[in-house]
Amino acid sequence: MHQRRRIVLLFGAGIVLPSLLLGYLAFRGIQNDRALLEKERLDETRRTANLVLRAVDDEITAVEIAFSKIVADHSGTPPPGLAAALEKLAAASPLVEQVFYLQDFKAIHFPIARLLYVPDGRRETGSSPPADPGLSAEIQVAQRLEFQQKNYPRALAAYRQALKHANDPRLVGMILNAVARVQRKSGLLKEAVSTYENIVLEHGAVVIPGGMPLGPSATLEICVLSRELEEFARSLRTSVGLYRSLLRRDWNLERAEFEFFVQRARSPIEAFFSSPPPGLDLQPFRSEFQDLGAEEAEQRKRTERMIVFEQGAAPALEAKIAGGPEASNPRFARLALDIGNLPYLVSIQRPTARAGNAADKAWGIIIDTERLTEDVLRPALRDRFPSGETSWAVKGRDGTIMLTSENPSVGPVTFRTNFVSNTPDWTLEFHQAPPRLIKTFLLSRRGLYSFVFLLIAGILIFGLVLTIRSVSHELELARMKSDFVSTVSHEFKSPLTSIRQLAEMLQSGRVPSEERRQKYYDILLEQSERLALLTDNILSLAKIEEGRTEFAFEGTDISVLLTEVVTSIQERVRHEGFDIVLNIGGTLPLLAVDRTALSQAVTNLVDNAIKYSGDSRRISVSASLEEQSLVIAVQDFGVGIKREDIPRVFERFYRGGDELTRTVKGSGLGLTLVKEIVAAHRGKVQVESEPGKGSVFSIRLPLPQGRKERGLR
Repeated sequence: MHQRRRIVLLFGAGIVLPSLLLGYLAFRGIQNDRALLEKERLDETRRTANLVLRAVDDEITAVEIAFSKIVADHSGTPPPGLAAALEKLAAASPLVEQVFYLQDFKAIHFPIARLLYVPDGRRETGSSPPADPGLSAEIQVAQRLEFQQKNYPRALAAYRQALKHANDPRLVGMILNAVARVQRKSGLLKEAVSTYENIVLEHGAVVIPGGMPLGPSATLEICVLSRELEEFARSLRTSVGLYRSLLRRDWNLERAEFEFFVQRARSPIEAFFSSPPPGLDLQPFRSEFQDLGAEEAEQRKRTERMIVFEQGAAPALEAKIAGGPEASNPRFARLALDIGNLPYLVSIQRPTARAGNAADKAWGIIIDTERLTEDVLRPALRDRFPSGETSWAVKGRDGTIMLTSENPSVGPVTFRTNFVSNTPDWTLEFHQAPPRLIKTFLLSRRGLYSFVFLLIAGILIFGLVLTIRSVSHELELARMKSDFVSTVSHEFKSPLTSIRQLAEMLQSGRVPSEERRQKYYDILLEQSERLALLTDNILSLAKIEEGRTEFAFEGTDISVLLTEVVTSIQERVRHEGFDIVLNIGGTLPLLAVDRTALSQAVTNLVDNAIKYSGDSRRISVSASLEEQSLVIAVQDFGVGIKREDIPRVFERFYRGGDELTRTVKGSGLGLTLVKEIVAAHRGKVQVESEPGKGSVFSIRLPLPQGRKERGLR
């Protein structure tokens, strides 16, 4: 122990400490380079982020320039011909969510907006049909016959008579609507359906008093009447058509009217789907109905956004652009507004006049933020940050994440910036993991020196570990050799003492009986054979390790060899009560083996089984053929071997750590010699054991090609 400690201290003081100092200096250099690399990476991220922000700003600026060219000469009320140019701009640029016109900072108009509906009470009421005294009298007569007298045939004739004298299309539509109504009351359902179809086809846009067009109500009546006539396919087809027309904005409806007609259109369709009438094929309508439902949700969202903007944006815009043309951008002001809990990104021309009684007038664009993030911002970020080392996130004003990179955010926020002119009012954050030590090491400006220093330190540390292991191994081997010398001395001394004592007793004639004399002879034979076996094991192992052993391989009958070995050992241990059973499995082939060496190996296994049999006195020796091997197995039923000791039982001088096994006499060379002899025969030795149940040691010797079959015949 003292010698090992001295070697370790000398090695550490002379080599390890200087090496660690060199390694520390190299590590400090790497850390400095790591900091420089991180700074360079941050600068590069900042430059690239500015390019991304500029790209977004350029896209919005391009839309503003194109928009300003269209409305340059139309600062007043927009003329009708301007709508086509604005629609073309909106179709060409997905960033344009809507174009609006701000007048007097009070009213907002959408010249090209197509809303699903307008707020209740905000629709312009259509003009009433021109008054015709004669025609008005005819209609009044028909209405009295319908509503007061309930005389539907005469009322129908009166309406038709009035229809002959009507020339105004709006009046014709209203009278046809009355005709269809009376036909339905009269039970003329098919005639009523035909009349309603004529109304939809020729007079659907006619606005009745109150401002509602005839088209949706007439279509709805066709749906109801078709169901009453059990024309289910026609009813379903008409309901889907009504739903489609409502979403295509074929009529100008208020919110309540739209809700009414949409509900009345969807209800029969859903009823048909839940309880389909016999013979009606619903498959062609299912996918279209689902698509219309998705379209309705999207159109509702856009419509509500425009209504909220129209109702609440004017005062917000006035407060935001009160700075006038002296601001940084004299042409457009970009504003981020929150109106009714909805966010808007607006680019509006600055007012053209604000002097005296001149009205403030301005055109503006609502930027589609979804298209801005998906079509402009995300591609720009992907193109300029393609690697997985940098992750990014776009956050709104309230901190909610609007857009993130595909790779998850790793590490702290290393850089944060806002968009040009702070509009849109989003924040762009970048996350970068600290540079990996290996990468920094490879990219270090002093990488060569660092590599050399670390290599030297690594080699020296490896050398230290190897030296410590070697010294420990040699010391352990020296201890085991010392234990071996002590054990072998005891092994020699014990039988020699027994032989001397028994010989003296036999020589002096102090043995009382012939039976006792025979027993002493058996003990003398056993002890002498024990000495011979111990001596043979030591000499044989020494010759094998030095390479001086020459094996004489010759054809040998294994059955005869095993019989001789077992018989010899049985005679030797007969007085101890052991029963050694030999089992030969069939006819065994001749094998080219060294008869003396193999006998010694089997003898060692049987002797080992006897030593560790404990209270058991039964030993089993067997030989059999398994696949292409001849297997010789020696089994005892004694103390067994612990699982952790099994891998080391064939090592020189090794003996198990259990106290029960340590009390058994032995040199620790028997199994090592068995392994060497079996290896010289190109075989394998294996062990299976369970504590308290015994062990099985097996020698597997390979058969020559084709010999197994001949041996079995």
